[in-house]
Amino acid sequence: MSVWNVVARIAEESTEFDPNKVTPGFEGFVFTGLMAAGIIVLGFLLVNRLRRNAYRHQVREDIERELSDENGGSPDQGSDPEADQRN
Repeated sequence: MSVWNVVARIAEESTEFDPNKVTPGFEGFVFTGLMAAGIIVLGFLLVNRLRRNAYRHQVREDIERELSDENGGSPDQGSDPEADQRN
């Protein structure tokens, strides 16, 4: 006799269905609400971090452009600490 036959016999014997045993109840409702609130908070934090990163990138480009204008239009003449780290 295989395991599936045993499982099928047990399932046939216990055909009584009690909806209170399969519902998550109040605890499930609270847990689902907390998970949803947590995901929304994480979404806001992600958007703020992406926006801050975009602003930093924009400021770095502006500074690089200003330095290149001061040095006669050649961006290689200015000191770029990020370029030194990349090499």
